[in-house]
Amino acid sequence: MPSIARVLAGTGKMTAQPKARAKATGELVYTLIEHGLASAEGEAAVAVLRRLHASLPAGDPEDLYVLAAFCVAPLRWIDAHSWRATTRAEKAAAFRFYAGLADRMDIAGLPGSYDEFAVWMDDFEQRHFAVTPESQALYDANRALLADRFPAPLGVLVRALSDALLDERLRARRPARPVGALVTAGLRWRAWSLNRRRPRPEAP
Repeated sequence: MPSIARVLAGTGKMTAQPKARAKATGELVYTLIEHGLASAEGEAAVAVLRRLHASLPAGDPEDLYVLAAFCVAPLRWIDAHSWRATTRAEKAAAFRFYAGLADRMDIAGLPGSYDEFAVWMDDFEQRHFAVTPESQALYDANRALLADRFPAPLGVLVRALSDALLDERLRARRPARPVGALVTAGLRWRAWSLNRRRPRPEAP
């Protein structure tokens, strides 16, 4: 998202310190999930988020899109690649959680349901997605962060595999066909293996 990438790249933190930024974001989000928005820990985390975003020149549509990226995108990934798809009740719960966060962050324009939020996100992406120097710099920094989790000799392979993890519309470059096939096969095998060992929830 060019407008968001411009802001994030402009701070220099996500390109120069991607590991520290990923850790800080993870700690805040998991604090909210573990303790709840209304808890003392949750209110403190929201206060930190409000302070961090107060100086960033982003508007409500961009802020709302970031919220959608946390709410909709992970559930879509689970639906496509995990051992079972999420239920409607889980989608509704995720939406209520992020609606509460939007209210506390004064983010306006939130649609009325998870499905409507997903439609809004798709429309926003179709109108605004573009590869820019800033977005490429952010992706390169985060791709290196993933590669650093593996032994150095595997770095080139991990970087190639990370390209194949992205949806087609997000890719600035198309991974080699064998790489894409390897990633797809690995994700399907993982889902099949986990599906055999875990119970399915009752449909809502």
